[in-house]
Amino acid sequence: MTVETNISARNIAVVSGGAGGIGRAVVLRLRKDGFFPVILDVDEAAGHEFTATLKQQGSDSVFFTLNAAKKPEVQKVFGKVISDYGRVDVLVNLAGGTFYKKPIQDFSPAEWQEVIDNNLKATFLCCQAVIAPMKTQKKGAIINTSSNYGVTGSAERTAYSAAKAAIIGFSKSLSAELAPFGIRVNAIAPGRTATQRVISHHSPEAWAVAGQDIPMGRVAEPEEIAEGIAFLAGDDAGYITGQTLHVNGGMVMP
Repeated sequence: MTVETNISARNIAVVSGGAGGIGRAVVLRLRKDGFFPVILDVDEAAGHEFTATLKQQGSDSVFFTLNAAKKPEVQKVFGKVISDYGRVDVLVNLAGGTFYKKPIQDFSPAEWQEVIDNNLKATFLCCQAVIAPMKTQKKGAIINTSSNYGVTGSAERTAYSAAKAAIIGFSKSLSAELAPFGIRVNAIAPGRTATQRVISHHSPEAWAVAGQDIPMGRVAEPEEIAEGIAFLAGDDAGYITGQTLHVNGGMVMP
């Protein structure tokens, strides 16, 4: 892979799940703030398509295929990123998903573990991979992704809700551990968001009324989640750590 030669003075933002609906919005928003985006995603075709689109728009980026729940892959990819660019200034952990919606008695142990691994374990592994360079820099921002369901729970989404609740606790604990090194760790908790993946799980009729139970009367756009992440990644949030930012139109008011 050809490494860009004009980014040595720019801040590096690594976005796992960066080729998905919210991920793309995050990459574009961080790009506006001058970050060089390193896009990680298990969907190789989507990742290459997105970077090609960015290139056509005059934006440089780099993409690595990554299953963030696999430690050898995480070590290899982050080792390459740190070797090539020398630093990681921001890590955004978006990779994950619900995968299954079913009664708890119907969950197999393998399905339960799959959900936990792709949400909680993936977050842990990616955080672990950037801590050494961030400690060396004495600066860094990590944004992990929880969910409104990590606070409220959700019937038939027990594994997902458990993983997302754990990410909040994990982020609080990690923030306390890393604060002395100038590294901030926060979580973002999106509510219902209009990504293609989410929309595909609804009939047109159901999606047309999907926001009616939300106080603001509509679902979020991916760009609105990205604004919250950009804030947590930036210097304006320089004294904020260990917090969970809820971006859900009033669905959850903890």
